[in-house]
Amino acid sequence: MRRLRFLALLLIGPWSLILGHSAAASPAAAAISPSDPALHYIGRFDTGSGEAPRCSWPHSALRFTLSGGSATIRLRDGGKSHWQVVLNGEASSVLALQAGDHDYPIAQSLPPGRHLVELVKRTEASQGGTQILGLTLTDGATLLPTPPRARRVLAIGDSITCGFGNEAPNKEAKFTPATQNAWLTYGAIAARRFDADYVAIAASGKKLWPDNTIVSLHDRVLANAPAPLWDHAAYTADLIVVNLGTNDFARENPDEAGWITAYLEFIARLRVLHPGVTIYCSVGPMISDWPGDRKPRRAILGYLEQVVARANTDLPAGTRPVHLLDFGVQSAHHGIGADWHPSVRTHQLMADKLAAAISRDLGW
Repeated sequence: MRRLRFLALLLIGPWSLILGHSAAASPAAAAISPSDPALHYIGRFDTGSGEAPRCSWPHSALRFTLSGGSATIRLRDGGKSHWQVVLNGEASSVLALQAGDHDYPIAQSLPPGRHLVELVKRTEASQGGTQILGLTLTDGATLLPTPPRARRVLAIGDSITCGFGNEAPNKEAKFTPATQNAWLTYGAIAARRFDADYVAIAASGKKLWPDNTIVSLHDRVLANAPAPLWDHAAYTADLIVVNLGTNDFARENPDEAGWITAYLEFIARLRVLHPGVTIYCSVGPMISDWPGDRKPRRAILGYLEQVVARANTDLPAGTRPVHLLDFGVQSAHHGIGADWHPSVRTHQLMADKLAAAISRDLGW
């Protein structure tokens, strides 16, 4: 018996030493607080009462730089939100969140060097909000400084700006959270071309005036909660795209004087909140002049021509002019998303028009 025990120790001993050495050499996991200053939050996040950051608007984003190695993120969600992982500017995996608190891999075995990691909320607030609980870094990964971007773009709109159904196969497809991708919307694509931070304040079905408006949600940190209110000084945009009217003109043309007045009041407020901002009043690609007497596309273009003319009258020093941006009418040739919404290809074409206008008017 003693001889067998001795032989066993001889066999096990060296391997235990080898395994023990290997475990000692393996880098320990590093827990990163969601409030770590190396983490950059883009968009509206509720951090009140010392809680972990919570967001709901589409294209809310987290941005940071890794030295290499691996990383996971811990998220709390209701089970419908989808997030896009972006590594070094390229779309990587999609996180389909489960209900509750869960860890999700976002980077695996990255080689040594600087790696920009971005997590972007693909879905809008109607699919729920997400709370960011922290990161875990392994395989020797560390956080590196991430230079801030110099430019800021804000889009205010409805389902088009949200990316509703833009990845659906056709117009007959029913909407699902998996086919909504705010990262591939016209505003996000155009902003990336100029290396600008991008924020979207948008919700499906919303109007400019008189009811069910995005204007009534504009001051909220979380789209579905009346409090807390957003501190607009925290994000001063250089450029704002207002893409509203698709729902306003869907069934009947709104009262001309009331709609124009409401639009001008909103522009005036945006100019106060974002001094020196350039504003585009845009017409989305879902509005066309259908057969019959009512011509919604012709009507909204006429309304907006008046809005732009009046908004640019007697401008104070330092106030930039407002521009009209017509995205045209979507074509079946470029695909149609869920419930007749623009496809990813149409969003790319819209981004081309927006980027050309930005280069012309702002010199970016």
